[in-house]
Parts: sequence; structure tokens; C-alpha cells
Amino acid sequence: MVENYKNSQSHSCFNSRRSIASAMLRYLPLLSQVIVLVLSASVTEQKEAPAKVPTCLDVDGYNVCHYKGVLVDVTQRRFEDRLEIGDLDLLAIREDAFKNLTATHLYLNQGNRISVLKRESFRGLPMLKWLHLDSNVVPLSGHLFAELGNLQSLSLVFNKINSIPADSFAGLSKLTWLYLGHNDIASVDADSFSYPNPELLFLWLNNNKITRIEPGAFASLTELNRLYLDHNKLQDLQAGVFQGLNKLEVLYLNDNQLTSVTRPLFRGLVDLKKLYLQHNEISTLEAGTFQELSQLEQLYLGKNKLSHIVVGAFAGILELQVLDLSDNNIHTADNVIFEGLTKLRLLKIDSNSTEKQIGDSSTTPATFTL
Repeated sequence: MVENYKNSQSHSCFNSRRSIASAMLRYLPLLSQVIVLVLSASVTEQKEAPAKVPTCLDVDGYNVCHYKGVLVDVTQRRFEDRLEIGDLDLLAIREDAFKNLTATHLYLNQGNRISVLKRESFRGLPMLKWLHLDSNVVPLSGHLFAELGNLQSLSLVFNKINSIPADSFAGLSKLTWLYLGHNDIASVDADSFSYPNPELLFLWLNNNKITRIEPGAFASLTELNRLYLDHNKLQDLQAGVFQGLNKLEVLYLNDNQLTSVTRPLFRGLVDLKKLYLQHNEISTLEAGTFQELSQLEQLYLGKNKLSHIVVGAFAGILELQVLDLSDNNIHTADNVIFEGLTKLRLLKIDSNSTEKQIGDSSTTPATFTL
């Protein structure tokens, strides 16, 4: 009986093992899938990108952090009014990157290629007065700098800017200097400066590709003192272009392609003292052309295509002290054209064919100091 019991137990154990083995074989495909899933999850975890840890550096008392070309965080360690962030190859400034800084001067103009900016990119700079963004690729847009209510000087030279959208400088009520030279601006529209900038005194639009300026384009800049439009591609200027510039004292129109200037063009420029028209293609001057410019002291017309000066061309500009007519094709110029210019002290007529026809002597110099 004992022997039978042992055999029975042995048989039962064998059957149990066989059942387990059978079960394992039955679930083996499912088990293999589980193993594959576990291994896949492990590999995926290993392949996940590392945490986005920005690179931070100390810059004159500021902690400047950037990540993959984006300025992400700037905090202040000690009081410094000047912050220069250069040679980081920045492409963008994240919204709210600046953390309530006391900086008054911010330089981002060296070794960067910033092209992505939003209004919020400049939040956190309540005391900023000077912003330098030269040599980037900043596109203008409405209200872009509106967070910078204390800004006095904005420089955007060499940025490949091709247009000035409406309200680009909205909110800059204290702006005094605006540098937009050396860009690709093709036109100045009636709404380019439509938002009032009541303290703007100096505006640089030189060395662009401007061919057209709409009448009234500068009408809101009522305090403007100097306007630089030199080295552009202007061929013609309509009456009303300088409307509203009653306090303008210096106007640069040299190095363009102007073929003529007329009296209506200068209407309203009652305070203008210096007018630069050299290096154009002006061939004629009508009588009374400059008569609106009662305060004009210096007039530069050198290197044009003038061949004859009509009587009355300089009528009404009784304050004129310097007149440059050099490098033209003037054949005749009677002394009567200078009548009334009692304050004229310097007259330049060199490189003309009429040098010996002005004055009483054949040895009259080409440049007169009167």
C-alpha cells in the first residue's frame, strides 16, 4: 500500500509539472511580447532628449542665459546701467526674458542674428533709455517697442529692414534719436510715422533704397530738427512731403537722383538753416525755388547738372551765408543772381565753365570768401 501511495504521488507530481510546462508553452508568445515591451520602454527612456538646460554666464553683473540661439533669461546680480550681450549668435529673445532690470543701455548689436522679436520680448526693462540692435535681422511690426516707454535712442542700422509698418514706434513718447540708416527701405508711407513721437529730434533714413515718400509721411514729427534722407534713390519729391516739419533745421537730400526741386516742395520749412542737395541730377532752378526758406544759411548744390542759373533763383533767402555751386556745367551766371544776398560770405563755383565770368576781374578765384 505504501508503495502504491508513493507511485500515486510521483505520478501526480509528474502530471503537475507537465501541466505547468504546458501552461508555460501556451503563454510563451504573450510572455515574449511583454519582454519586448519592457525592453522597448527601456530603450525609449535611454533615447529621450536630455532636459533643456540653458547656458548661463555672468556679464557685468547680469546672469545671462541662452539656449539654442534664444535668449531665455536675464537677471541682475548688482546695479549696472550698461548691459552688452554679444557674440552669442542669438536668433530670438523669449517673452519676459528680462527680469525687471535697472539697465539704461542695452547692446545686442555684436555677434548676433536676431530676427524673432515680440512686444513682450522687451518687457522687464522699465528704465531702458538706449537700445542698440544694429547688425541683426530685426523686422519691424506694430507696437514692437511699446514696452519701452522711457526709451530715448533706438538704433536699427544694418538690419535689412525693407518697410516701416504703421505704429512700429508706437508708445515711444520720449524717443529722441531714431537710426534707420543702411537698410533696404524702399518707401516711406503716410502711416510709417503716423503714431506721434513728440520728442523725436533726429531721424536717420540714409543709405536705404527709398524711391518714394508719400506726402505727410513726417507730419506727426513736429519737433524734428534733423532729417537724413541722403544716399537713397529719390528721383522726384511731391509737394507736401515735408508737411508739418516746421522746426526742421537741417535736411540732407544729397546723393540721390533728383532731377529738379520746386518751391512747393519746401513750403512750411520756416526754420530750415542747412539744405544739402549735392550729388544729384538737378539741371534747372526756377525763380523763387528757395523763397519759402527764409532762415536758410547754407545751401549745397555742388555736383549737379546745372547749366544756367536764372535771375531770382536765390530770391528770398536773405540769411544765406554759404552757397556751393561747384562741379556743375554752368556756362553763364550774371552777378545779378546774387543780389540781395548781403550776408553771403562763401561762394564756391569751382569746376564750372563760368569761373571767370563772375566778378570784375579775369583772375577771380573759383571760391569766394566774401
